[in-house]
Amino acid sequence: MQTQDLNSALKKIVQMLSKHSVKFHLTGGLASSFYGEPRFTQDIDLVVTFDLEFDLASLLSDLDEHYFIDDQLIRESIQNRKMFQALDKETMIKIDFHVGELIDGELSRSRSEEIFKGITAPIVSIEDAILAKLIWIQQGSHKSRQDVELMLKLGRQIDWQYLERSALKFGVNEILTGLSGGEPR
Repeated sequence: MQTQDLNSALKKIVQMLSKHSVKFHLTGGLASSFYGEPRFTQDIDLVVTFDLEFDLASLLSDLDEHYFIDDQLIRESIQNRKMFQALDKETMIKIDFHVGELIDGELSRSRSEEIFKGITAPIVSIEDAILAKLIWIQQGSHKSRQDVELMLKLGRQIDWQYLERSALKFGVNEILTGLSGGEPR
C-alpha cells in the first residue's frame, strides 16, 4: 500500500461521513502513528455512532458506489453495535467501522487534527487511544503493546488522572503501570 492510497482513502471516507453527518473519529493504527511513531497500517479504523434521524439508505447508496460492502451486514452491525467493513474499490484499502463507543464519551473528547497534508479529521484523544490499546493488550494484542509504549515514550500532554482512573475502571491499570514504568504522575 502506498501513502497516496491511504491519503486518498482517508479523504474519501472523511468527506462521505461528514456529508452524512455521521459522528466519528479515527482510531487504531492511524491514531497510534499520530500520537506515537509513524508505522505501517493496513487499514483505516473509525469509531462511529448514528443518531435516530440518520438516513442509512442514503449512506449505503454512497458506500456502495465507492466500496465493496454487504448492506445487510452493515444494517445488522449498526443495530447490534458491532464492527463492519468496507473495501475501497479504487485503493483496495479496508475501512473498519467500530459501531458505538468502547469508552463512554470518547467521541466527545476527540479533536480535529490535520492527519495528512490537506486532510483534517477528528481523531481519538491520546488518553482514549492508550486506553483502547490497553484493552486490546488485555485481549492478547502484541502490536498494541508496542503502540502504547511509543505513545507514552513521546510524552505528549497526557491527562494522567483520567487515564489512570479509566484504566482502573477497565481493569487494565496493571498493564498501564507496567508500560509507564510504574512511576506516579
